[in-house]
Amino acid sequence: MNLVQEILYELLEASEPRSLLCVADTPLSSVHQYKTHVGGCEVETIRPETALETLGRMGRFDFALLSGALEILDVQMGSALIARIRDVHCHRFALACRHQDANHRDGAWSEPMILALALALHRRIDLDGVWHSIYTYDIDSYNPEREWNNPESWANPGNFRRYRW
Repeated sequence: MNLVQEILYELLEASEPRSLLCVADTPLSSVHQYKTHVGGCEVETIRPETALETLGRMGRFDFALLSGALEILDVQMGSALIARIRDVHCHRFALACRHQDANHRDGAWSEPMILALALALHRRIDLDGVWHSIYTYDIDSYNPEREWNNPESWANPGNFRRYRW
C-alpha cells in the first residue's frame, strides 16, 4: 500500500463510516483494508465515467472516497460529480488526485479550482516525481461559527428598540 492509500485509510479510520461510497478508476487497497479490519461497512464502488448516472439511483453515505476520478473526467463532469457527492450523498469525503506540477497550478484540475469547490487541502505528497494531493470536505468544519456572525452583532442591537431606521 502506497502513502496515498495509507492516508486514505487513516481518514477512513478517523471517520468510522458504516456506509462508504468509492468512486475510483481502480480498486483501492485502503478500502479493502478498512473493510477487512472493521467489518460491517457497506461499500458501494462505482466507476468515474458512469458515476453521475449511477449516483442518481443511490442514497446517502457516511463517507465517500474519490481516487483517480478527476484524471479521467473533464472539468465540467468532475465539478458536477464533486458537487453532487458534497450536496446530496454525504457530508464528509476525501479526494485523491495527481497534479502535473509541484505548485498544483497547471493542468485542467489546478489547486485553486479544487479549493473553489469547498474542499480543503489535507496533504501533498511527492511519490517518485509525481505529485499527489488529498483534499477533504467536512460540512461540520466547512463554515466555522464566527464571533461577528450571530444575531447579537447585527444592526447595532443596543439601539434596536430606541430608534427606528
